[in-house]
Amino acid sequence: MTHILIVGRNGVGKSTLIRALLASAKAPVYGVITEKTEPMPDGSRPVCIRRFGEPKRFSEESCVGLCRDGGSVAFPAAFDRFAQRLALPYDGVIVFDELGFMESDAQTFRAAVLKTLDEAPFVIAAVRDRQTAFLDAVRSHPRAKVFRIDESNRDDLRERLLRMLPELAPGLF
Repeated sequence: MTHILIVGRNGVGKSTLIRALLASAKAPVYGVITEKTEPMPDGSRPVCIRRFGEPKRFSEESCVGLCRDGGSVAFPAAFDRFAQRLALPYDGVIVFDELGFMESDAQTFRAAVLKTLDEAPFVIAAVRDRQTAFLDAVRSHPRAKVFRIDESNRDDLRERLLRMLPELAPGLF
C-alpha cells in the first residue's frame, strides 16, 4: 500500500481533507493529532498532541510547544515522551495530523514516525510545507505519495483522493 501525504501551508485545509477521507474508512482509525488549543492569558497558543479519538484539551503533559506573535517555541522532550504512544495497531488507518517543524529536535518522536511509515500498511498524514531534515525524510519516504493542497485545488483533490483510496488502501476504504 502507498501512504498519502497531504502537503501544504498552515490553514489551507489539510486536516479538513483528512477528516473527509476518514469518513469513508471501513477499518479502525488510529493516530496522532497535533493542534493549537485556546489562547493563554498572555496571547500565546499552546500546541498540544493527542491520540486520534481523544478529546482536545490542554495539559502540561500534552503541550509540545507554544505559538506566539513572531514565532514559536517547541518542547522536544514533550514530543519524545509522547513517542511511546506511537506504538499504534496496524490493523487500520494510521493518521498523523499534523507533522511539522516543531518535531525537528525530537529524535525519539521522529524515529517513531519514520518507523511507522516503514512498517504500517497505510498512513495518511498532513505535512507542513517547510524544509527540515525530518519533513524532507517524511516527504521522500519510498512508500509515500505526496499530494500538494492549496485553495485552488482542495475540492478537486478531495474527490480525486476519495476515488483513489480503494486502490491505494484495499480493504481499508
